[in-house]
Amino acid sequence: MEINILNSSNVGAVEQFMSTVKPEWWDYAGAYQQLQDVSLLASLIGWYMTENSKIKGWILCAEYAGYSCLSIENLGYDDNGQFVMEQQLEPLLIQAETYAKEKGYRNLKYIIGSTEMSCHGKPILDFAAELKDLKSYNRKHFDYFVDYGFKPTGFIPNCYGNNYHGIVMIKQL
Repeated sequence: MEINILNSSNVGAVEQFMSTVKPEWWDYAGAYQQLQDVSLLASLIGWYMTENSKIKGWILCAEYAGYSCLSIENLGYDDNGQFVMEQQLEPLLIQAETYAKEKGYRNLKYIIGSTEMSCHGKPILDFAAELKDLKSYNRKHFDYFVDYGFKPTGFIPNCYGNNYHGIVMIKQL
């Protein structure tokens, strides 16, 4: 078996293969678009807010048009010298959500670290059970996003370090 990297000289053959092997998912033009249109990957968009001409907070998102999803990549707010990521950012969350709806996206995604959560510091052995039993130990950030309408839907284990997991949060639009 030989493995080759996709490049401009062989991508046409792969596009043809995709449209032949799974024509209900890709016609040739759709395969071409998926393999070569970088805009189907992620493009970034973000907003910031000011108070008295000083930047107070921001939100950066990645658009995944192919998945009909706007993903919050990072955000933060300066609350008089204290870095926060909760209700002070709500105007930016509303802006991102409005934008996502206007684009026809169906989901808003955010990944929250497992600090102060029941899954933190231990391996995740049974994802479904861990998700069912997931608890916040007064984690303001997590609790705020749940109150805002996000639901924990999965994990990215060890993504921030050993037994420091990412919790995938989704808000359906």
